[in-house]
Order: sequence, then structure tokens, then C-alpha cells
Amino acid sequence: MTRHLAVTLLAGAALLGGCQAAEDVASDAASAATSEAKESALRQLRGTVCPLVADNNLNDADRATLGSAIDLAQGLGLESELLTAAEDVAASDGTPPESALAKLAQECR
Repeated sequence: MTRHLAVTLLAGAALLGGCQAAEDVASDAASAATSEAKESALRQLRGTVCPLVADNNLNDADRATLGSAIDLAQGLGLESELLTAAEDVAASDGTPPESALAKLAQECR
């Protein structure tokens, strides 16, 4: 009986170790997917925002597009200087301050 119990315990330990390895693989995959999504969101933000501010002239449609891009990036938990600069421009009423546009233009280079 003791031999059977030892074999059962060893098999259980092996199964638990296998479960932990599977959890680690799943966790690594989820982390990689999150990282890839954030990188994709940053590329999308850059591709959307930078052409809008190239001429330092934002119309209402540009502001709406900018706001949508910011919302998407924030929803994904993206943190970047580009996002901060875009938020500064979007938060301005009327004409964005030159300093905010300059900061955004710098991030778009």
C-alpha cells in the first residue's frame, strides 16, 4: 500500500508541475499578446495623429479623429509621450497652443 501511495503522490506532483508549466505558457502568451496590442496601438496612434498635425491646422473632423485615436490608445492602457502630447492638443479649446503642437510634432518625428 505504501508503494502505491508513493507512486500516486509522484504522479500527482508531476501533474501539478505540468499544470504550472501550462499556466506559465498561457501567461507568457497573454503577456506577449498584450504587448503586441500596445505596440500596434502606438503605430495606429502615430499613423492617425501625425498626419493630422503635419500642417498645424486642426479642423473639427481632425479633432474627432484625434479623440477617437486617443480613446482607443487609453482603452488599451497605452502610455507614451506621443499619447500625452496628443491629449494635450486634444484638450485645448479652439486653437491648440504652439507648445502642445510642437511637442506633438517632435513625437511624430
